Amino acid sequence: MSLYDDLGGEPALRKIVDRFVERLFVDPMIGFFFARASKERVKAKEFEFAAEHLGGGVAYTGRPLATAHSAHRIFDGQFLRRLQILRETLDEFGVPEPVRRHWIEHTLSQRSLLVQGPCNPDVKE
Repeated sequence: MSLYDDLGGEPALRKIVDRFVERLFVDPMIGFFFARASKERVKAKEFEFAAEHLGGGVAYTGRPLATAHSAHRIFDGQFLRRLQILRETLDEFGVPEPVRRHWIEHTLSQRSLLVQGPCNPDVKE
């Protein structure tokens, strides 16, 4: 079984991603990044991305992260705000600890592709 299966498969992941993206779009610190984005497209790509790294057998069809986010000047604090929203959303849904840990670690592993300002490498799980 995969982490995707441990989470509850597609229905559970879609609920988590939907809630996560809804929160991103209205967040006072980072919501402006999504002002011209299609919420449904963001949800679809977030679902694919998460399903792929959780072992769900779903391929991510979006652009490479660095390319997709290059138009945005993302600072470490903004990256960390997104991470906090992710943590809170995973907690809200009672995501099993092994899935939560993997998801957070995977997110942190993508940090250098997204952040254009100084990073604080001491921030971990």
